[in-house]
Amino acid sequence: RGAPGVLDTIEDLTGLKPGETDMELKFSLETVNCLGCCALGPVVEVDGKAHGNVSRAKTEDVLKSYE
Repeated sequence: RGAPGVLDTIEDLTGLKPGETDMELKFSLETVNCLGCCALGPVVEVDGKAHGNVSRAKTEDVLKSYE
């Protein structure tokens, strides 16, 4: 459903790889197998809020909303 592409986009935008945290402690990148909302996948969770049906194009907007 596009999760690998979303992950690639997050890595490109943040410079992070899974398991890493940025120098400002603003973002950490973790991958999981399940968030319990498969119908919304791919899902990006930021600060406890799930963003569903995320595409590569929407990924930058999601991250910018937390800057």
